[in-house]
Amino acid sequence: MLNWIAEGSGAGGGRVGRLPFQGGIRAETPLSPVHLGARRLASGDLLLSWIRRGRAEADDWDAADIPLDEPEERYRVDILEGSSLRRSAEVAAPQLLYSLDEQITDFGQPLSAVTIRVRQLGRAVPLGIAATATIQT
Repeated sequence: MLNWIAEGSGAGGGRVGRLPFQGGIRAETPLSPVHLGARRLASGDLLLSWIRRGRAEADDWDAADIPLDEPEERYRVDILEGSSLRRSAEVAAPQLLYSLDEQITDFGQPLSAVTIRVRQLGRAVPLGIAATATIQT
């Protein structure tokens, strides 16, 4: 819990007082991943990747990675065609191998661009904020 001191609008610096504040469920929702990417491998498979974000001690510029906000690292990755879901998977690392066979099953051909939606999975809030990107492969 945090204590905030608030000033009224146009009050000219007059303090209202201490107001206890709890962040609510939004403060416990996993943040959206960033830097969604895809790399075509020699096999034709796509390696989808992203970088997770966090709230706790996530400001260390020298660290190789930030601490986990959740008890374990997990993501839900959706492969989309427009707004239609073609495939969904849960993974325990910030990457997913989308095989050539899966692409052909889902779309009938290898993809020249893939649309993905990635959410970190949490304990208090099961589905975090989604990041969505269409990536040329």
